[in-house]
Amino acid sequence: MAIYSCTGCSFTVGGTTVPGVVDGSVTLTHEAIDATEITDARRVFIGGVRAGSFSGTIFYDQGNTAIAALETAAANGTTVAFVFTLHSGATYTVSAFITNFAPSFAVNDVMRASISAQFTGAITIA
Repeated sequence: MAIYSCTGCSFTVGGTTVPGVVDGSVTLTHEAIDATEITDARRVFIGGVRAGSFSGTIFYDQGNTAIAALETAAANGTTVAFVFTLHSGATYTVSAFITNFAPSFAVNDVMRASISAQFTGAITIA
């Protein structure tokens, strides 16, 4: 198993890089549909709907255009052009609904925001 540093990982919204990324993860799912016939001795599955999502944490700066775009998309229920880039340069490009944008703060700490996004449509991995 290879272990990689995420130095150089980033994500963009509408072509603008989101600064201050603390952590992030992309989850890709593919539903399995049971296609077992009554005479089958073993379960048979076929591929169903594919989906994806993103969750992460950033340092909150409302004056940044990319962060403001995330917050606005969450408030308005609109999609954003979303690109997640790995350290290797590989990218996940997709349209996404921002399903959660939650700024948080504590005394003597940097303000942060947790973000969740549901991908919609085709996911391009390059």
